[in-house]
Amino acid sequence: MTILRALAAVLAALALAGCTISGGPTASGTRTTSPKPNPADSKAADFRTRMDLLLGEHVLVIAKQSSAARRTDEFTSYLHLLTSNGNDLTELVRSAMGSTRGNQFDKIWSAQNDYLVNYTIGLVTHNKSKADGAMKSLAGGFVPQFSQFVSTAAEVPLDSIEQLTTQHVLQTKAMIDDQIAQSYPRMYADLRLVYAQASRLGDEFAPKIAKKFPDKFPGNPSNSAVDLRVKMNNLLQEHAYLETMTTSAAIGGRTAEQAAAGGALGENTNALGALVSDVFGASAGIQFDQIWAAKNAALIGYAAAPTASARQSASKQLNEVFVPRFSGFVQTLTGVDLRPAVESQIQGTIDVIDDQLSKSLAKLGSDDRSAEASMELIADLIAAGAVAKLPKRFPA
Repeated sequence: MTILRALAAVLAALALAGCTISGGPTASGTRTTSPKPNPADSKAADFRTRMDLLLGEHVLVIAKQSSAARRTDEFTSYLHLLTSNGNDLTELVRSAMGSTRGNQFDKIWSAQNDYLVNYTIGLVTHNKSKADGAMKSLAGGFVPQFSQFVSTAAEVPLDSIEQLTTQHVLQTKAMIDDQIAQSYPRMYADLRLVYAQASRLGDEFAPKIAKKFPDKFPGNPSNSAVDLRVKMNNLLQEHAYLETMTTSAAIGGRTAEQAAAGGALGENTNALGALVSDVFGASAGIQFDQIWAAKNAALIGYAAAPTASARQSASKQLNEVFVPRFSGFVQTLTGVDLRPAVESQIQGTIDVIDDQLSKSLAKLGSDDRSAEASMELIADLIAAGAVAKLPKRFPA
């Protein structure tokens, strides 16, 4: 989903809910003064949020691809998704710094993807020379080139960004190593670590680029409201992809992987509950944990159902219990009705699971991304509603 499409979707959903993100006349035309702009909503905030999401998605797709390295059609599907992610990152950089810089970034980033894919293939095929060569190219080519690009573009110290990039590459290598070795508990711990690292990498330069080009990206990319929006988006994106990694393992009968993926999904749910508690109080956090954990169980139950009847029961639990319960919970806290968005996200996730069940692997990667993109809408709606509800907590 592009920035403009995402923003348009958020605005449309909020219009249905009877509120706005950025302010404007009501449908009745009776408003005499415009409300204050929501400080989570600006082009600078969009840029930072989108950068973090694309960098995070990159990590998650690499993890999915390495998981599927021995399943050719699934591997290919996520290879296409990796390419789409790189194209979107390039367009985001181009939107800030123009075609020349965008093309430069594309060359550096595409080379990194090639190295990571070749490293994975080298491990799977026991081609040590291929794997070692790919890692050498990452360390000696990608790290200095990307670090120099970011240092120049965002005017950040070269040493600090090079250290951060080196750490990120090494942690990504460890994640792939553990995946290929089927050391699943370590792999999912590494995945969550590298995912968080990607956000740190984005936050190191995205706000600086936004501030460097205030005509293109007006607004504050680093206030507390934007911090909430970014945290909510990152956690829900991670959740969406961990969810479909868990269902993939369940459907494939990969019991050890399912247990580790489910553990990571539970840790993510705990982190989301902690964020809800921080914003809305401990009672809301506890309630969220209960609702969200039941949703997780129902989705995994749908994937692992032994009969059509059991699958229908899980679907009913999702659509007739979770959707209204979670939508009502959020509306009570924020005043925002996000039921259409939640319905869409649940259906999108079910579509991914159905792809996994039917081995419709050609469209698996794109459906997985669509389900995740609908989770971004939910994140933006919740963050916007929270900021509007709690203006003293989230000042402009």
